[in-house]
Amino acid sequence: MSSLIESTWAAATVMIQSTSNRGTGFLVGRSVGQDQWRIYLVTNKHVLDPDTLKRRALKSVRLYLNIEKNGQLTGEQLDYALQEQSVSRVREHPDAEVDVLAIDVVPLFNARKDIRNKFVGEDLFGVAAKRKELDITAGEEIMVVGYPSGIRQGRTNHPIIRQGIIATRIGEELHEELPQPGGGTKMRVSRAFLIDGATIPGSSGSPVVLKPVIGRQQANTIMMGTVHPVLLGIVAETRFAAIDTGAGVIPGFAGLGFVFDVEAIVEVLDLF
Repeated sequence: MSSLIESTWAAATVMIQSTSNRGTGFLVGRSVGQDQWRIYLVTNKHVLDPDTLKRRALKSVRLYLNIEKNGQLTGEQLDYALQEQSVSRVREHPDAEVDVLAIDVVPLFNARKDIRNKFVGEDLFGVAAKRKELDITAGEEIMVVGYPSGIRQGRTNHPIIRQGIIATRIGEELHEELPQPGGGTKMRVSRAFLIDGATIPGSSGSPVVLKPVIGRQQANTIMMGTVHPVLLGIVAETRFAAIDTGAGVIPGFAGLGFVFDVEAIVEVLDLF
């Protein structure tokens, strides 16, 4: 019997390779009628390319999927066109500072019935109302699913599953002083949150989900059922901190991940 994470988000997560970058994406579905769905691959803008013009000029990306072959699950690399008759299959968040985009992958799933990756529906989106209902707060345990450093499992393209905690409140502005190349700092205000302990370089595009635990405290009650692994956001950056070695200061991995909330994902899906 597979875990809730294995049967949902691990099955939905895909490694993406562009001409200049590599990262993670995940499949989500929107209902458009009885047993009818639109399927999208959500990732970061910079996973395709950090440069806007180069990103929009991309013709295709390579997707690392799992297919069924001779009754066995096996990994396969498929090139997927980002345009159809000069019409883009990509939608980007309109805010240049929000590093989220989505790709319409319905044609891929229509053409390849042997794909065994699964999408996750919006019923598992941890939007504000769901977060309030579940009383999700800073300090909660979370899980991150993806391909840090391009690592994947065996002969399949199954992702790596890691865990950590929510480090800042979700739904509140995040204020940061970021160092500038010429010296000094610049204040950045983002509708994002931080997680601790579950990201390493290469985690961009990974879904961040609430850890499905038994006995989770909700308000003043201990809930004995297993909480669903609701989507809280998407990893966009990892954080580094200065480490004094005695011979000088070098950047060291701080274990923090910068995450755009699920509302940013919904806003992109609404553009289709």
